[in-house]
Amino acid sequence: MKKKHVIIGSLLVLMAIALGSSLAWWTWSTSSNEQTNVVVTVGGITIDYEDGENITNNNLIPTSTKEQGISKDITVSSTGQVYLDLNMEVVTLDDGLKDASFKYEIYNGNELIKGGNFASNNAGDNIALLSGVTANSTPTTYTLYIWIDGNMSNPNTMYNQNFEFRLNASATDETPDFATQTLERLGLTVNEGLPDFDQIATTDEGLFAAQDDYGTSYYFRGAVDNNYVYFANKYWRIIRINGDGSIRMIYDGTVAHANGESSEDRQIGTSAYNNNFNDNAYVGYMYGQIGASTYEETHANTNDSTIKTVVDNWYKTNILDTGYEEYLADVIYCDDRKLENGGYGTVATYYESWDRFMRGSLFGYNPVLTCSQKNDRFTVSDTSKGNGVLTYPVGLITADELALAGGKYNTGNNNYYLYTGNYFWTMTSALFVDGHAGSWAESGYTGSYVGIYMQLVDNIYGVRPVISLKPSVELTGSGTMEDPWIVQ
Repeated sequence: MKKKHVIIGSLLVLMAIALGSSLAWWTWSTSSNEQTNVVVTVGGITIDYEDGENITNNNLIPTSTKEQGISKDITVSSTGQVYLDLNMEVVTLDDGLKDASFKYEIYNGNELIKGGNFASNNAGDNIALLSGVTANSTPTTYTLYIWIDGNMSNPNTMYNQNFEFRLNASATDETPDFATQTLERLGLTVNEGLPDFDQIATTDEGLFAAQDDYGTSYYFRGAVDNNYVYFANKYWRIIRINGDGSIRMIYDGTVAHANGESSEDRQIGTSAYNNNFNDNAYVGYMYGQIGASTYEETHANTNDSTIKTVVDNWYKTNILDTGYEEYLADVIYCDDRKLENGGYGTVATYYESWDRFMRGSLFGYNPVLTCSQKNDRFTVSDTSKGNGVLTYPVGLITADELALAGGKYNTGNNNYYLYTGNYFWTMTSALFVDGHAGSWAESGYTGSYVGIYMQLVDNIYGVRPVISLKPSVELTGSGTMEDPWIVQ
């Protein structure tokens, strides 16, 4: 279908701090400062800037919360489903307000959609507030906050300053390619074709494409050196751009580590996958009834695995209630437990990943990013694609992601970016044989088992959490070890 791009409207936001005073005013209008409520309707799209009267008694001074600054509701609806962009153009911004403490955030209810500051902005710059959000006949209200963060700033530098913003909106009826948009924002390019999965990747092979449950995903492969992220006071390595444009990354330490460096700092600690092992249920990141006689009862997601408890506790300590959680996306983390038969009690069972890797060792590897069963697609609140059973938006890497990144079954690779010199768990189930459950791990380069290898779930190995940044998160930097991507 030919793409239709409809310009919705251009609204001027005028704000200033009066000389010698903290009094500020705010006017939303298309042509006149006297207009108090703005409703723009073009091509079936309606944008209603509610409560648009002049705000003349709002003291725009450094405050401890965003609610004490300026706030504005923006309600969006459409006669047919479209995807909306809303940008804030900088018209005027005095130098004194080009500061990290002069901030903006836009919310959908309690969910932070986008946030940032004006430290690096100049006249003519466009700041994306909403990117490809769905608009339909059900009105959605977003709240935009602009304020001076008194917890960061020197108040004396923030007075007597002026600024002027213009809001521009556009929409299309064609589903946006969010992953490609993320690639473009990060300045990344993708290789055509597929790499040779029968070989480990010991050099920087760059980015390749594969389908996931959201669309086309783009994964890093080999000894890449441009996938470093510094977030939540920790270092991470980008695994891939998810099909929805979010950025999936794995924990990599409290300091930046070079490819090939062996360090226990590259994991949050060690754990068994499950302390118990004598039932099919224990292959699961979550599991159901022990001793059950059906697959469904065995793999119901009612109990946390040992390693999930470790990951969740780490998240509670390091991410929850720190403000960092607002930047994280609720995306699928896959524990592939699909099989043709068995899978319950103590019945000998080989899960689909086992077949994929073992057949691959004979006939050629074909790692995948799709997760075939909804019950295995672990999410927090997304129940359209996922199972909605996670407490927090965090999981583990999959065995297939290891293979895509440059690892291989029973073949060590001490050069690719995921090597840590230590065994560490994946989230992928493998088998139940001889009374023992097994899942996949990265076993490093040395030892009795090397590379991607099945390990018994009660073994004690490294834990490396995996999280995903929202597509709307702005990153600065170049992604190198010396200049990592940093959330703005």
